[in-house]
Amino acid sequence: MGSPTAGVVIDCRLDKIFYGDFLAVRDSHVPIQKGQITGFIGPSGCGKSTVLRSLNRMNDLVRGFRFDGHVHFHGQDVYGANVDPVVVRRYIGMVFQQPNPFAMSIYDNVAFGLKLNRFKGDMDERVEKALRKAAIWDEVKDKLKNSGLSLSGGQQQRLCIARAIATEPSVVLMDEPCSALDPIA
Repeated sequence: MGSPTAGVVIDCRLDKIFYGDFLAVRDSHVPIQKGQITGFIGPSGCGKSTVLRSLNRMNDLVRGFRFDGHVHFHGQDVYGANVDPVVVRRYIGMVFQQPNPFAMSIYDNVAFGLKLNRFKGDMDERVEKALRKAAIWDEVKDKLKNSGLSLSGGQQQRLCIARAIATEPSVVLMDEPCSALDPIA
């Protein structure tokens, strides 16, 4: 299952992406290298988010979505006939522009993916590690049982970042995740 191009984790060639009859993206080739940060730059509405969501099959949830092309993760076609989108998202995580914490405690928000993937390690340690990496631990360490929805918008976004990185996915896709954060965050 090695990548055909050395160092490429995701090779994405999207000839066309449609929502119904609307052509949203055409002629997009995105090779993403291991250990590198890859940024998409372009004007509003040009399809950056559409391409990003195509990488881990989030667009599958959008009515009328279809595309011509391929997305290979470590050489495997993530849109292959027997590929479960949930498994794809286990390895290719996502943080959205708008925070979307679950209606559960701060702790359970971060532990959610770990529990879903039947994590066998020290859950408390992994939750703390993720919250520290997302620069929110000091603000929430004494209120982990409080609802994630009780946090401010910036705190909710950092909680969502912690949730995405807690499972230690191979790739984390971020769709302008810091646009609404305070500069200190």
